[in-house]
Amino acid sequence: MTISATLRRALLFLLITPIVTLLACTSSEGTQKKGTHTATDKGVPRMTTYPIGRFAIDVPAEMKLVHQWQRLRYAEIEEFAWPGSVPRAQARDEAWKRRLAEIGKLTPPKGKERVIIETREFPGLGDWARGVFYYGANWADDEGYWLIFADSGTSGVWLTYHGLTDAKQEMLTWLLEIARSYQSRRFGDLKLPPGNWFYTERGAINLPYLEQETAAARFEGHPLGLEIDIETTEIHKDEAENHGLIGRTTAVIVTGYAAGIDIKRIRSRTRVVTGLKGDEEVDRMDDGTRSVLSFAWRFAGRKDSGEHPKILITMECADGHLEEKLQIWDAVLNSLKPMYGTGR
Repeated sequence: MTISATLRRALLFLLITPIVTLLACTSSEGTQKKGTHTATDKGVPRMTTYPIGRFAIDVPAEMKLVHQWQRLRYAEIEEFAWPGSVPRAQARDEAWKRRLAEIGKLTPPKGKERVIIETREFPGLGDWARGVFYYGANWADDEGYWLIFADSGTSGVWLTYHGLTDAKQEMLTWLLEIARSYQSRRFGDLKLPPGNWFYTERGAINLPYLEQETAAARFEGHPLGLEIDIETTEIHKDEAENHGLIGRTTAVIVTGYAAGIDIKRIRSRTRVVTGLKGDEEVDRMDDGTRSVLSFAWRFAGRKDSGEHPKILITMECADGHLEEKLQIWDAVLNSLKPMYGTGR
């Protein structure tokens, strides 16, 4: 489903843009699957569990994970499954050479002859691991990137971290701690030993929260045209009163920010999900040419907390079949659960 530009503008305002005025008016799938199961409520379809960051959520079994992105302690984490058409040793060697070739084509900073500063091997890290330190920006000769590529078993993982070039060793030590705490997960495996697990698309990292954690995933492919997104991210300051989802929606309606869009509220309330008190908004939006349903639940988060990050769950779709979609939405929200503290 393609949402018109005016409707998308209103949705982005509700979900992302802070309210700064007029508040006085407010009142592969791949390794993610645990296996499908049927909710207890009659009529709710089979659901599949996906771990994302330090939480897990169920989505309808027909839907596919089309993208998952995660960052832990400033390090970006990219994973992929080994192709079955070639031996794993060959696949990782080819992947490493391709990435080095891509990096080598970058323009080095002024006065530097080459982009790559250093490459090295890391014996004992997974089944095989290599690293490269390079200039990532042609305008900065004092900034560098460490990239570690590791064969973790069932998948390959790229870990990227950047900082000042004169802190090269400190950066490497930081990134290696993350790499050594990473383990891949086989298809359907959610039962890990007790620990402080942060779940990625194809693996998990056993480290407690420190700073800069983000996990996001998008699901598509439902027969009713549903698109579901979830994002968790740490915050560094508490949110001001009335800056939540309910306040934002009210401000859009009262101020006429979304000109030309008729917004009808279906639900607008506080809702506790997995013990977290957040805002729920279910709205019908119509710009005269298209009518869409927008479902959202948002927990503002607690300052510097890995167990209570800001959480945003949304579902978008064309209008129609409201009761069926509300039932699916409730099943998704009711499934959210923490995955930290102990293995599950």
